[in-house]
Amino acid sequence: MSIQYTPENIYSKVLNKEIEKKDALKLFESLILNSDNEEIRYTALEFVGKIAFENKKTFEVIENCLISDESPHVRFEAAKMLIQIFPNREFKPILWAIQNEMSIYFFKKLLDLLETYNTSQFKEIREKTLEKINAHYNLNSNDSKFVLDIDYLDYLKFKIELNNFLGKFTLSDADKQTLLKENSEIGNKGLGRVKKAEGGFIISLVLTDINEIPSSICNLRNLQELEISNCKIEKYPERCPKLLSLKRIKFKNNTIDKVPSWIRYKS
Repeated sequence: MSIQYTPENIYSKVLNKEIEKKDALKLFESLILNSDNEEIRYTALEFVGKIAFENKKTFEVIENCLISDESPHVRFEAAKMLIQIFPNREFKPILWAIQNEMSIYFFKKLLDLLETYNTSQFKEIREKTLEKINAHYNLNSNDSKFVLDIDYLDYLKFKIELNNFLGKFTLSDADKQTLLKENSEIGNKGLGRVKKAEGGFIISLVLTDINEIPSSICNLRNLQELEISNCKIEKYPERCPKLLSLKRIKFKNNTIDKVPSWIRYKS
């Protein structure tokens, strides 16, 4: 009778010195390659990171997840591990992935991760990531990052709504995949809130039906008109000293009726 391994019991055996790390790596790789369960693959990859030793086989297992896995959560985790565990290796796999990636989650998390590194070591990865979203949104880096943040909020909302829906109704796998593709890849939904843009800068913006205002709104230097309406927000970004062009502001039907302090300061 074959042993049914899980990521947790493999890692436990490593901690208890029942199996060597190289053997555990093979078991984790087998789980990743053969499981249809995203959570199992993600957890197995996380444990690879915990036992990681800087050798060719470890790199190949992580690289394969980045290049081949169907889950953007697994792909981002792999990209993060390559950056953190193999910082001195060439980044061709990550650059290839960026070129071929379309996931909102992947780009959002990768840019957030790269903001925590101040070294020039990862400059090329950040530049290529920004180039990809800039070209898609046809905006400059700061404005593209803001639209990506809005798309990410919509993506999180979609995931909650989808889980609630699937709790009541059944979708075919094909229909579920279509929904996931339409709502998890960078598209035009976030851009739909941009009413006017010039020269790659957002001039007029209407934010509706969101639960959070991303702090990246504070980097929209050319923003002149802003409307925030029908939003279930609890707070605004605290300081926005770069919104020097803002001239017209409209707030209505939000869960909080007070205006941000930076609006009062401007007036």
